[in-house]
Amino acid sequence: MKPIKNVLILVDDSDIIKDVGRQLAVHLAPAHVAIVDAADFAATDMLPADAYLFGCQEPHPARFSEVERVLKGINLAGRPCGLFTLSSKSAIEYLRAITQDAEVAVFSEPLLYEVLPPEDRAARVKSWVQSVLGWS
Repeated sequence: MKPIKNVLILVDDSDIIKDVGRQLAVHLAPAHVAIVDAADFAATDMLPADAYLFGCQEPHPARFSEVERVLKGINLAGRPCGLFTLSSKSAIEYLRAITQDAEVAVFSEPLLYEVLPPEDRAARVKSWVQSVLGWS
């Protein structure tokens, strides 16, 4: 497996999802991390990344239209990808659907942030990030 040097965390415009993205980033050292709001996303954000973490609060966020378009026409075969949300399983299904054509290696267990017990949340987030990237 190629070493993971660059990670793209792509989030919707929800402040709480952005906060979850920042919490994920803490556990990605020594990789370079870019947290990108979908509203600011450009196709050129995808290729430099060795791994991806995609998060949205609800399915079909309006600002994900460019993300959807790019993922339909790019091959990222085998690159690790994790999906996260607060608690919406429909958001996860949406993210699975839009990443399918890009052939990323979507980690089987999504992160449902608000479902995690608060007292155990930080440790579970770290474990999830490491599992997605194959670091565990």
